[in-house]
Amino acid sequence: MPITSVDIDAELLEEAKRILHARTNKEAINLALSDAVQRQRQLDAVRALRRIEVDANPQRASDGD
Repeated sequence: MPITSVDIDAELLEEAKRILHARTNKEAINLALSDAVQRQRQLDAVRALRRIEVDANPQRASDGD
C-alpha cells in the first residue's frame, strides 16, 4: 500500500475518529474513504434503477382468460 503525505484538518480528523470509532488516524481515513465510495456506488445504483421503466398498472395473464 502506498504511503501518502497530506495535510488534514486535525479537528475534522479527531471528529471522524470519534464518529467512526476508529482508534488510529489511518483507520479513520480508510473508513471515511470506504464510506464515501460506498455512498457513491449506492447513489449510482439508485440512479440506474430510476432509469428502468416500470408498468404502474400490470395486468396478470389470467385476467384476460
